[in-house]
Amino acid sequence: MTRPMRNSVRAVLFAMLAAASACTDSQSPRPEADVGLLDLGTIVVTVSTSGSDMPSGYTVTVDDSHSQSVGANGIVTFTGLSAGDHTVGLADVPSNCSVSDNPRTVSLIAGVVGTTGFSVGCTASGGGGGGGGGGATGEVIGQGQIGAGSPTPGSDATTFDFDIRADLTGRFTGTDYADLHGGTPATLTTDPVADPATSFKAYRNSSGACSDPSRGVEVDAVGREDTGSLVGYTLTVCDNGPAGSGTDFFKVFIPSEGFTVSGTVTRGDISKQ
Repeated sequence: MTRPMRNSVRAVLFAMLAAASACTDSQSPRPEADVGLLDLGTIVVTVSTSGSDMPSGYTVTVDDSHSQSVGANGIVTFTGLSAGDHTVGLADVPSNCSVSDNPRTVSLIAGVVGTTGFSVGCTASGGGGGGGGGGATGEVIGQGQIGAGSPTPGSDATTFDFDIRADLTGRFTGTDYADLHGGTPATLTTDPVADPATSFKAYRNSSGACSDPSRGVEVDAVGREDTGSLVGYTLTVCDNGPAGSGTDFFKVFIPSEGFTVSGTVTRGDISKQ
């Protein structure tokens, strides 16, 4: 009479253990809160600033709903963000500084840290004298040549044609008639619109190469040579006087090639706006 009761008790205990095991099974659905945590991610934002009259810092925003202060050369981290696209922007950038691709979209994958970086270029506030305007956005325009020869293959002439602005837009073309490649004068061109691989990296609103530094501009850029190669170079110009005065100055330096061409402007003009 007691054996059937023992069997029943054993059956009940077995059922209870099976149920408990099912509740702790790793394959069982996780609580809703845990599932939500798995959908969250992190974005790390770095900021670097170069040039003159740099600010002490900026404000980084994400989706116009999260913001943090960051130093001129600093890093901030945003956590608890959902997977998907987020708009990241750099605010409180002063008028003498420029930054490209701002704001921008950062695609975030759950469980993966997303990163993006802003590079800010700043110029001296105010700018240098005469010649029209000053303002937050500087500009330098030039067309003409250095060297006494005519612009024909083999002569000592180097011609130039450029219009470059402090917001790192514009164009530049230089042709060195003394440097021949198969009978064709060497050229160097920066035009980010026509050739996105080329770009202007920095614009300095003065230059120690000029008798009056405030009348000068220095530009760091990446240009394409007639050979198809991309090279970094620095353009230095001085607006020392009116067109035809023979006092303006032009120089291009390509560090990777140890190449420099420079001289006073013998034809044309350089104008700093």
